[in-house]
Amino acid sequence: MEWNMLVDSEIVSLSTPEQFLAFSEAYLDSAVRLCSVLARSTKKATYARGTVVLYLTCHATELFLKGAILKKVPEEKIGNTHDLESLYKRYQKLYPGEKYDLEVPLTFEEPDFTGIEPDKVKELKVIIKMIKENNPQDQRYRYPQNKNLELWNGPAGIEPSSFLTQLKQLRERFDCVSHHILP
Repeated sequence: MEWNMLVDSEIVSLSTPEQFLAFSEAYLDSAVRLCSVLARSTKKATYARGTVVLYLTCHATELFLKGAILKKVPEEKIGNTHDLESLYKRYQKLYPGEKYDLEVPLTFEEPDFTGIEPDKVKELKVIIKMIKENNPQDQRYRYPQNKNLELWNGPAGIEPSSFLTQLKQLRERFDCVSHHILP
């Protein structure tokens, strides 16, 4: 058997943002490959494998956003956050303009509260916050149950064929935007 040892020497010379973007590309490529299998094979298409695709997609997106943020602000404390929404908001502030636009997958868009009484809006925002805290995305797609060993609240699922289209579009967009970030 011939060995093909993969070692970190290919990334150690890269800057921190470039390393994040390289890992992002690898996670997204893995998501595309697994999702392709799920779209082709009903025998392989399981919810567990589908959630792995969702997790890989979230993690690829997180690493892309962190890499972009660190490219613009190398001293930024990105910490342990896995919250795609907060990372994306920070990214948008650092990279305004159409050429940097991204459609971040698997995020929750706050509803338009126009015309709703302020007290009701406040109440709804508390509910939304509670749902997010009880169903953290970085955990939901990694584990079958929450920390209390209970099933996650709310439905979850994936349709591989349509999600594969989204993944390929995301990969193209990440590639395009990364050329602007790392010229």
